[in-house]
Amino acid sequence: MAKNIRFKISSGLKNLIGRELITDELIAIFELVKNSFDAHATTVTLTFENLLDADNSKITIADNGKGMSYDDLINKWLFVAYSAKSEGVEDSGEYRDKINSKRLYAGAKGVGRFSCDRLGAKLNLVTLKDAKNAKIENILVDWADFERDAKKQFVDVDVRHQTLQKNPHKMKHGTVLEITDLRDAWDRTRLLKLKQSLAKLINPNQDNDSSGFSIIISVPEEKKSDVGEVDRGKVNGPVKNFLFETLGLKTTQIVTEISKDGKLIITTLKDRGRLIYKITENSPFQETLHDIKIHLFQLNRKAKVNFAKVMGMQPVEYGSIFLYKSGFRIYPFGDNEQDLLGLERRKQQGYNRFLGTRDLMGRIEINGNNENLKETTSRDGGLIRNKNYHALLEFFYDYGLKRLEKYVVDVIKWGDEYKIPGLDRTAPALKPEDVRTQIADIVANLTNTKGIVNLEYDKDFLNIISDSQEKSLPKIAKNFARIAEESGNKTLQKEAGRVVAQVKELLAAKAEAEKGEEVAHKRASVVEQKLEEEISEKLFAKAALSTDTKDVLVLQHQIDKSTDSIKRNVDNLLVAIKKKASKKEIFGLIERISLEAGKISAISQFVTKANFNLKVTEISADLVSFVKEYIQNVYREYPTTKINRPYMNFRVITNDSKFLYKFRPLEIIIIIDNLFSNSMKAGAKNITVSLAASKDDGLEITVKDDGKGIEKRNLSKIFDLGFTTTNGSGLGLYHVKQIVEKMKGRVTAELISKGAELRIILKK
Repeated sequence: MAKNIRFKISSGLKNLIGRELITDELIAIFELVKNSFDAHATTVTLTFENLLDADNSKITIADNGKGMSYDDLINKWLFVAYSAKSEGVEDSGEYRDKINSKRLYAGAKGVGRFSCDRLGAKLNLVTLKDAKNAKIENILVDWADFERDAKKQFVDVDVRHQTLQKNPHKMKHGTVLEITDLRDAWDRTRLLKLKQSLAKLINPNQDNDSSGFSIIISVPEEKKSDVGEVDRGKVNGPVKNFLFETLGLKTTQIVTEISKDGKLIITTLKDRGRLIYKITENSPFQETLHDIKIHLFQLNRKAKVNFAKVMGMQPVEYGSIFLYKSGFRIYPFGDNEQDLLGLERRKQQGYNRFLGTRDLMGRIEINGNNENLKETTSRDGGLIRNKNYHALLEFFYDYGLKRLEKYVVDVIKWGDEYKIPGLDRTAPALKPEDVRTQIADIVANLTNTKGIVNLEYDKDFLNIISDSQEKSLPKIAKNFARIAEESGNKTLQKEAGRVVAQVKELLAAKAEAEKGEEVAHKRASVVEQKLEEEISEKLFAKAALSTDTKDVLVLQHQIDKSTDSIKRNVDNLLVAIKKKASKKEIFGLIERISLEAGKISAISQFVTKANFNLKVTEISADLVSFVKEYIQNVYREYPTTKINRPYMNFRVITNDSKFLYKFRPLEIIIIIDNLFSNSMKAGAKNITVSLAASKDDGLEITVKDDGKGIEKRNLSKIFDLGFTTTNGSGLGLYHVKQIVEKMKGRVTAELISKGAELRIILKK
């Protein structure tokens, strides 16, 4: 005859769901903090006492949550593996109406309470329910009682209970856990690690009322050591959660989210705060995923530097891609020694095409219920690998990471820099026009994606794609029209027509502007030709100049200044035309472009008319006369200089001095140009150049101006590579120093009452 029989549960179960399941002391504390959060506490305080006395050390975790009654202790807290949260009865009825909270529960396994065993051998629990006539309940647990006899059943191990007459913690409601006989030594290093980890525990950006929840750490023994430390270096005090958004990460970021109903995916890509595109499309994950958001930051060099300044640690030490469910972190996603998303394995397959953990920072947010995305029972095991988990990975890669990579790999190089061989300077890896082409192609390809509902883009998008119309316009127009037709969106249909019309208008305007630029350039060239001939006859008729590859690269820096100005003014010209600016404004921009183009041309012809020869050495001449003639007859009278700087007053004092010297004219020109440029950037209106014999039969050249001057603290740095107090490159004065030292001379800066004074001393 069949009969029913039952399992027997050994007291050894305590270890299986306690210390052997929760192996990390930090995770044990996290579990208890999550319990306080689920109890609707607004504050939980972690107090560590007597840490230097192992026999009397204690951890106290106190919250002001809803507390527990005697029935709650018996039917919930002491009911192993039962979770009222997962059953949906934790806050039913009057209390849920009372708190009016939108909190999603962080825990639902019913084993988090055994974290107490991981931290210490004994537990003293005091609780007071937020209810009328509530009593102060107290239970005492000695976890060793469960370990003495494995044959004894779990349910037969006694836990002492009593109702207290006095309120030992003066609480209105809430729960206090006093854990003693600690299993770990909590030194300052471990305490700081705990604080840093707790800062990443809760995601206040998630749809949860975590903003009304604070964690405070109190360690009396560490207060003296906290003196003088910044907040992040202090053990004591509130745990501050630094959102990635608040760190000032000026970089590329992508946000992609599945709507609450699971029907749509919305993806937004921004570069340094500027919208590149926002696309809305139908979700292929409607059966598996809903209410999920992914936020990824690409860590360029500047972002890494800024992060280190703010956080006091390198990004790699902080972590990479964190995962949050219901506002609480799921471990070990994000830990720097972990790679649950397989980023590094993937990067090894294509180093230059893929981003790894050192290149990324961000988070995955699982909101709502998403019941099938479950945390493993082991709290450091991540999520259970099921169909929904693999769908989450697919969503992360296809709609988040790969789209970010597409932009970073194809476009973001314009924000990076590379070293120019033979010269200590850097330059953009891509030209602006290349960037625009790449952005246009990315947006155009997105419009070809099936299931698109809507597409938004940079308001300046028409200007961005105008440089590559022949390639991008047909595709964009066609795909916009298709999207509009499929969606039935009349606004989008109008937008498609507007894109085509405005782009055509821009192309026509650009062509007209280019014609105007050509006319202005020809007009300026006539004047330049005459001037260049005069310069050549007066200064360099018999000169034979020489340079090498490095000198040419230095000269390139001079040309780059004009080139950058041309590019900038062309962009301004397109915007002016688009806005239908006045003819005066448009022709003003054209004239500036023409003058800068003429300057580059003049440099080239200036060199050739001076018999510039790469194979010939220096000239021997009177350097004083050369400098004087260049300033008076070239620099001051050169059309670009004269028009761009109408208020400048140049004065040259020689006292009839002479200084026969072997030199390269190009080097002297670069010195003068950079010194004058530095003065003008400082707002000078008057520049005086004095040339006089020095005490040791050399030549002393002094350039004095009435600009904003040099701060004393910057006096020793102004000739350093890259140092600047203006919007310049920090290369000009560095080049001056390099050339002067090459000529066996020295250059110094002097403090004066008004303006600046730079002195060059040359020896024969």
